[in-house]
Amino acid sequence: MKVSRIAKATLIALVALFLLAPLAAQTYYTSKAVAADEKALLAEKRPDFSSPAFVDKSVKVAGLPETLTWYTSKPPVMGSKRAKAGGVWSGYMAEYPTTFRTVGPNSNHAYRSLFLTNVGTININSETKEWIPGEATHWAFGADGKTVYYKLNPKVKWSDGAPVTSKDYLFMLEFMRSPHIQAPWYNNYYTETITDIKAYGDYVIAVTANVAMDKDDLLYNTSVGPRPAHFYGGKVPADFVEAYQWKAEPVTGPYKLLDYVKGETLTFQKVKGWWGHEYDYNKYRYNAEFLEYQVITGGNEIVKKYFYDGQIDQFFQIIPTEWAAGESAEAIKKGWIDRQYHFYVPLTGVSGIIMNTAFPLFADKNVRWGMYYAVNIQKMIDTELRGEYARYHNIGLAHVFGGIKFNAEDLRKPDFDPKKAGEFFDKAGYSLFDSDGIRKNAAGQRLSFELLYSSPNHTARLSILREEAKKAGLDMQLKLQQTGIFTSILEKNFQAWWGAMSTGLYGSYWQYFHSENAKPQTNNFWSYANPEMDKLLDAFEAEPSLAKKAELQQKIERMVHEEALVVPNYYVPFTRLASWKWVRYPAWLGQQFDDSWSDPINGGYFWIDEAIRKEVLAAKKSGQAYKPLLIKDETFKAK
Repeated sequence: MKVSRIAKATLIALVALFLLAPLAAQTYYTSKAVAADEKALLAEKRPDFSSPAFVDKSVKVAGLPETLTWYTSKPPVMGSKRAKAGGVWSGYMAEYPTTFRTVGPNSNHAYRSLFLTNVGTININSETKEWIPGEATHWAFGADGKTVYYKLNPKVKWSDGAPVTSKDYLFMLEFMRSPHIQAPWYNNYYTETITDIKAYGDYVIAVTANVAMDKDDLLYNTSVGPRPAHFYGGKVPADFVEAYQWKAEPVTGPYKLLDYVKGETLTFQKVKGWWGHEYDYNKYRYNAEFLEYQVITGGNEIVKKYFYDGQIDQFFQIIPTEWAAGESAEAIKKGWIDRQYHFYVPLTGVSGIIMNTAFPLFADKNVRWGMYYAVNIQKMIDTELRGEYARYHNIGLAHVFGGIKFNAEDLRKPDFDPKKAGEFFDKAGYSLFDSDGIRKNAAGQRLSFELLYSSPNHTARLSILREEAKKAGLDMQLKLQQTGIFTSILEKNFQAWWGAMSTGLYGSYWQYFHSENAKPQTNNFWSYANPEMDKLLDAFEAEPSLAKKAELQQKIERMVHEEALVVPNYYVPFTRLASWKWVRYPAWLGQQFDDSWSDPINGGYFWIDEAIRKEVLAAKKSGQAYKPLLIKDETFKAK
């Protein structure tokens, strides 16, 4: 798979390790374990994470229906050699999981991933987006363009010790198609998209998709995970939903559920002798022995109190005011808590002011174009967000897959310009003014709309947009709706929405802009219908070539821009947090497309140093202060 390479020089980590000194000279405390690791941290260099796929001519598999060429890759060590195994990590949940099941009713909750840590047949490198081995060591393509053969790793085991074989993949297909799991989307996907899985002995499977695809797309769609057949007795029980409500499946990942108190806590334990460490890229990762989650309700301020009290180990400080407030926190000033700041390229979907064209005001394209000039996104970023977020100009970012860039990266929204906005509003007939300076048309209808949003944290940001819009004669009325907002959005019961949607490896725009979805209970939030757009979307869905898909996606993005359907807001090009000093990280923190480096299961790059914990707690008890430490990686900071 072709992936554009970063020049070798730029692979050198631009890591800044800031030992923050106050204005006056001060003598700082030091301790043995802290001093040793901070010295090693300063010497640590960013590795080359590349893992190009290659043909492995040594692999021969008998008994297959066709002659195959087998591919694999050898990703390097991605963890820090400073890492130590063991220790207890403490985190939190905002609410308790509604079930331990990962499919079926109420399973799509915020903590589902804790119970679904299967590795996957193959995976994607978070730095280069190249393919890397997982539960399969090798892969090969069938002549039909629809089938991928996977050579399974015989060392893979379930967390209860049972071996993973081809039978678990066959059972997975039966499981996902079963009406007993009460999951229509999975029933459909594993019938209509994944049409067959065949086993050739215990350690080779062939997964077939419904249509021929580009090879990278085919890998993405057929890289399915197993289900533990032995756990279910080889069949899907009719009472699956009720019987397995609070039973966690065995997994192939590094952590298994050890204990729980319903409604309060979850405790996970590292799988003893976890098979995944045989791969170099998993070495020095998933280091903690125990992961403890407790429910903390009441919002960010309550969570922060738990953090500074030492009851949880990490606290995100992405919001600019939260980061700034951390400067004055005693535990940070005294160096008991370190801070981490990593720039990356975030995979971003639609985000900003989404205009419902079923609302008469936004049915007029001139009004929508006027919005481009009347909404002062940059001032909001520069003031309320302290210039730390990056302005967004499109409906997709970081859609890079198969070595191909999918986004129309040259798109730019215009700068705030009340005069230019007025020219478009004049064309729409809003050329008169009320006594308060808000525009109106000849019928007395005001240039006014209601902006729906869900987070109180955004009120100050949106207030800036509201006041600036008045300069263009536009009345933006803010409406905070903290519960049930997405129901309103799906029903198209709104005028404009300050919202965002996640995205995949490339755009999934048919759901958003096709006329077939211009109705309630769909993701076409715009109520938008355009035959020319439909042609592009239909062509994109039918196109097997990734290169041609990318061309079509860029045309779709340009059309959305020309139609002025959304005023993009910003994206957050970094992850930053505060961590108690015993939580240790690689000097480079994370990778180009990765924001999970601080997560114990999805990233697993940090570790708990119990010797440092002991030293820090002793220093805290006696009031002794370490020199404050900030680890900042700017390798992928936007230029």
